[in-house]
Formats: sequence, structure tokens, C-alpha cells
Amino acid sequence: MLAAMPARRVPPLAVAIALIAAALLATTWVTRSAVDDAFTAARDGEALAIEQAVRGDLVDLGEMPDAAALEQLLHDHPGLRYVGIVDGHGRIIASAGTPAGSELRGGRHAVVHVGRRIRIEMRGMFRHARPWGGLVLEVEPVEADELRDSATWSLAIGGISAVVMLGVAIALVRRELRRRAEEQVRERERRLASLGEMSAVLAHEIKNPLASLKGNAQLLAGGVDDKQKPKAQRVVDEAVRLEKLVSDLLGFVRTGQLERAPTAPASLVPDGVEVDTAAAPATWSLDDARMRQVLGNLVENGQAAGAPVRVRIAQEGRRLVIEVADHGPGVPAEDRDKIFEPFFTKKTRGTGLGLAVARRVVEAHGGTITVDDAPGGGAVFRVEIPEA
Repeated sequence: MLAAMPARRVPPLAVAIALIAAALLATTWVTRSAVDDAFTAARDGEALAIEQAVRGDLVDLGEMPDAAALEQLLHDHPGLRYVGIVDGHGRIIASAGTPAGSELRGGRHAVVHVGRRIRIEMRGMFRHARPWGGLVLEVEPVEADELRDSATWSLAIGGISAVVMLGVAIALVRRELRRRAEEQVRERERRLASLGEMSAVLAHEIKNPLASLKGNAQLLAGGVDDKQKPKAQRVVDEAVRLEKLVSDLLGFVRTGQLERAPTAPASLVPDGVEVDTAAAPATWSLDDARMRQVLGNLVENGQAAGAPVRVRIAQEGRRLVIEVADHGPGVPAEDRDKIFEPFFTKKTRGTGLGLAVARRVVEAHGGTITVDDAPGGGAVFRVEIPEA
């Protein structure tokens, strides 16, 4: 039996890149929260600074500001978008700019957010010193917005970098796993080739002496008395079993091009087996003799595991699907890859080559063969062969 293939390991470089990317993503997320807090503080601070500056300018003005004075305030304070003078009855009596809000909320001081602006309403601020009752300001925190846009751009770059690094790590892992899988396939092929050469030599060396042994044993069995005949017949039976082993070995090492031709898949199933061909194609490009051997091995194994055996043949897309289900104990999950290896068997009698031969033939057709649990118990072998 072939040695087990080494377990797949994730490349250390890919792990390092993934960890760095994860750390970068975590840092980006934490930084984003800090940026939001910083933006809120900067926005409120900028609005407060403009409010204090406007109030100071109005106090310095010393008289009721006209439209030109209010426009000058907008010009002098880049974040100021609207300024309005409120009389003692809460009415706007002079203004400059375009307001985003209209209704006065009342009260001595109110701060509300209107879109990207901060609306500040101050009532009774100048009641004893000036003829007006208060101010309405709308501030758009330009500097805070620029800070947030810059931080957002930096965070976006960090996030994109992390995603790219994760993508690189995933690509490295996939490439490494693909390389290891290809290496395992090549190693299996080298082992099979070596095993095949050895098996071919042994089979040919045994074949001729075995044929002579079998023939003489049959002659001996036919010429002895009834008391000795069972012993002679046992020699014949063992010679037949060895002959079967030699035949299986030669079938396993058989190489060469497939002889594919349009073949009715249903005709390959051995007689006496229940076959479902409702969705089967009329013909498929197959090597008739070799696929007949595959189905013969699968049906024989199924009957040994637990009859009755059912076969389903169907075309699914551009693939021919053949399923062989039995009513036996099934195949343990840990053995589902091993059973297709040469000489692996849990039977007391058998060569362990039937499924190995089946896989070689199916793979030569460009297909796959797998085993799974059958509905209702037992095992189901599934063969898939694509169009030639």
C-alpha cells in the first residue's frame, strides 16, 4: 500500500502576511473611532471659535450692523455661512448668507446640527447694550471637514492595503496548496510506476510456471480416487486464485492509449443488476473493454459488501455519471481515499487491486471516482467522465 501523503501546511510567509493584514485592519478600525471623536471635538471647537469671534466683532462695531457689515463678517470668517440679527421679539431683522434652517427654537442658547452645518441661536445676548435681542449663526466647520476627509482617505488607504495583503496571503496559500497537491499527484504517479514495473515483472515470471502448475493439478485431480480428489481440487482452486492475482496485476500495470468509441453506457453493466437509465445518454465516448472492467469491479465489490446492487447512469451537464450503490456497511470516512490505493483491502481474500484499476481507468478518461454514504445505508461509488 502506498505511504500516506504529508499533511498540507500553510506557508509561514502567508501566515505572517495574514497576521500583519489583520493587525492593520484592527488598527484601522480603532483609528476610525478615534478620528470620529477627534472630528466631533474639532467641529465643535471650530464653531465655538467662530461664535466668539463674531460676537467680539459685533461688540467692537458699537452699532446696529447693516447688510454690508454682516457680509463682511461672512468674508472675515471662512466657516461662517449665515448670520442673522434677532430683535427682542425673536424676529430676524437683518441677515447675510443663506440659512439651512428657518425656525427659531427659542431659549437663551441653542445648538443644532443642520446637515453639515452647526446652527447656533443666542437670545438676549445684547439686551442691555444693543437694540437687538440676539444672533443666529450657521457655521460649516471647514477645517474639521478637511481633517476628517484627510483622515478618511488615510484610513481608506490602510483598509485597502490590508485587503490587498489578505488577498496576497490567500493567493500564497492557494498556490502552495496547489503545488503540494501537484507534488502529491506526481509522487503517487512515481510510486505507481515503480509498483507497476515490479508487478509486471513478477506477473510475467509467475504466469508461465503457474499455467503449468494449474494444468498438471487439473490432470491430477481427474486421475485420483474420490478420497484424494478434494486435496487435488484444492491445489487447482489455489492455482486459479493465483491466476486471478496475476491477471489483476497485469490489468493494474496495463498502459497505452485508450481506444475510445461511441459506446452505450448501459451495455457495460453486468447482467443481473438493477439499472436506472432514465437520464442516460444513448452513447458516450469510452474505452468499452476498460470501462466494462471498471463496472465489473464496482458491481462485484458491491455484491460482496451487501446485495442488492443498484446502478444509475445519467448525463449531468457535459459529464457522464455512473453510480453503483450497495446495501453493505458502507466505507468508513478514514478509508475513503485508501481504498483506491493498490493492495489496500480488508477482505480475507482478495488482491486489493480492483478499485485501484478502476481509478486508473477512470482517470485515464479524464474523470473521477469517489465513494460516499448511500441513501438508506451502504456505499455508493460515483464515476464522472467528461465529454472527450
